Amino acid sequence: MAALALLALAMTVLACPPAHAAPRHATPPAPAQLYGLPEACLAHVIAAPLLTNSGSPIIPATFNATSGLSYVSVTQGRMGVYAGSPYDFPVESTIRIQTIAGTGKTYTTVLNELRISNGTAQGIPAVMEGIGRPQINDQPVLGIIGYDILSNYNVLFDFPARRMVLFLTTDTPECTPNANWLGADAMGTPLLPDTTRRLTGITVQIGEHPVRMEIEPGADMSSLTRKVARTIGLSGAILHQDMNVRTNAGRILTGHRHHFDNVTIGAWRDLPLDVNIEKTTYNVLGMNFLRRRRILLAFPQGMLFMTPQQAMPDDRGQATHGLLSTRTAVARLIDMSPPADATPPARPDGAPPPP
Repeated sequence: MAALALLALAMTVLACPPAHAAPRHATPPAPAQLYGLPEACLAHVIAAPLLTNSGSPIIPATFNATSGLSYVSVTQGRMGVYAGSPYDFPVESTIRIQTIAGTGKTYTTVLNELRISNGTAQGIPAVMEGIGRPQINDQPVLGIIGYDILSNYNVLFDFPARRMVLFLTTDTPECTPNANWLGADAMGTPLLPDTTRRLTGITVQIGEHPVRMEIEPGADMSSLTRKVARTIGLSGAILHQDMNVRTNAGRILTGHRHHFDNVTIGAWRDLPLDVNIEKTTYNVLGMNFLRRRRILLAFPQGMLFMTPQQAMPDDRGQATHGLLSTRTAVARLIDMSPPADATPPARPDGAPPPP
């Protein structure tokens, strides 16, 4: 009888319905994304379309009460404005500047209001870029949005999606930007300060030689100074075999274009890179390298993250012709003698500048 009871118990166990089996663990849903970024980590977002992904990026913007376009430049030290007439902006004082082509002077002024999409800032210190506004596709170019605005944010240049995103993050450890935010194949490298502590450069190793290069989407081509070219072993005889080039950067620069296959950036090795060798004042990593990538400048933490170039058509867009013909507008100005009482500009979200 005992044996029959055990058999009956065994049969009972075998007949248990599948509902009593161990539950399966469901795959958690992927975190919600906004512009390809983790939405839960974003505290404030300003997004604007990039109207070209070839030459200098331009975005829609409003300066004071005038709507038009603005260049975007990482190494532009202070907001730049074009005046439609000599009376558009008050002239305050003379200021010495440095461009990629040399040194000079201009005048300080104030932009009363800047609007980028849903962001607004008032009372922004600026420098005069000139009298007369360039035109791109019948729209006026009003100025240059530079480091003094961009550095208050994390800045995503999503060139494949033709979008620029300025954003702040929530104050939690898991919301610190990192390479994985851009994808498993992305890479990160530290941003380096310049002499005025602006985080605008990275280390690019060419062969055995580490070279500081400025991240500059405002430049169509990457470039090296002649001094650096000699340091890394590019003699006049070598350059004589390369293609001749001319660049308009406030004045005409002449030089040669050289191709490298032994470039290292962060964890990436043996990268190809074309650079112009010209009589310039600093080195630039420009759009010929940045194009078709997602570039995240995490200024608050001093890091640059980027993806490999995507295999996509090199869409230059109609606006490119205007950009190339007005290259003088994107000369990279660096304030060499800021006023002692200068105050940081307000962020375009209306909040006070960070300490």
